[in-house]
Amino acid sequence: MTTTTNVVQGSSLWETYRRHGYFFREVAMLTIAIGYFLHLYRVIFGDDATLQYVLTQTTDIILMVPMTYAAVTGSLGWRRMRFVNRAHKIAITASIVYIAASVPLHIYVGLVLNNMDLYVRTAGYWFSYLLLLVVYPLFLTMLWKLKYEK
Repeated sequence: MTTTTNVVQGSSLWETYRRHGYFFREVAMLTIAIGYFLHLYRVIFGDDATLQYVLTQTTDIILMVPMTYAAVTGSLGWRRMRFVNRAHKIAITASIVYIAASVPLHIYVGLVLNNMDLYVRTAGYWFSYLLLLVVYPLFLTMLWKLKYEK
């Protein structure tokens, strides 16, 4: 009976973690997907239901965990990313900037002010539609195509 292993000779857990870009791609996609469903809920059920049932301080704190992780690992792994073309590079960079810029916003509004109304009522429905129809699908598609140098 012969056994095989998928472990590369001399590859440590840290090297594997680094080779996969610290799993930025997966965590960024999770973060964008959570945001997508929060905005979709808002569009379907309205601001009042969103604030009552979905967008709470707890939800915001939970969202900040993968968001912060993706912001840090996206910045750390950017140099090792292989881009398909210039548009891919621009979209990935924009997604990292978008996620990174969202972290202090969520900290301030969600933790310091604890005012979820500020999120929802300040941004009109047009903002949710823009994210749902253009920005998030673009980011998810470009993140899906992302590869790393060996």
